[in-house]
Amino acid sequence: MKNEKKHNQELFVAEAVIGVAATAMLLIAVTVVAVLMETQVTAAAWLVAMLIGFFTMICLGLTKMEQVVGYYVCENCHHKQVPSYNAVLWSLHLGRTRRMKCPKCHKKTWQKKVL
Repeated sequence: MKNEKKHNQELFVAEAVIGVAATAMLLIAVTVVAVLMETQVTAAAWLVAMLIGFFTMICLGLTKMEQVVGYYVCENCHHKQVPSYNAVLWSLHLGRTRRMKCPKCHKKTWQKKVL
């Protein structure tokens, strides 16, 4: 139990670090693209396409990490669940809290992430 909790906390931190690093790289790359747009439009367009693909893959991987680490608790009936990847991917969220349908009470509530 202690090992699992420690592992989940490490994944939680890794998710945050990867997310911040990917966002920083994206901002730097957008600056480079803005400079290239003045002279090399084709190169800039290819770079933008690669950046969008790269950033999308990172975001999908981070969503998978968030789905498997810990569980969510229903605000209404306090049921604990590990939702499907699609439920996590397509739900509205504010930080680690997501608006999802509870499998027990079948109500859409804001569910908090618990390690």
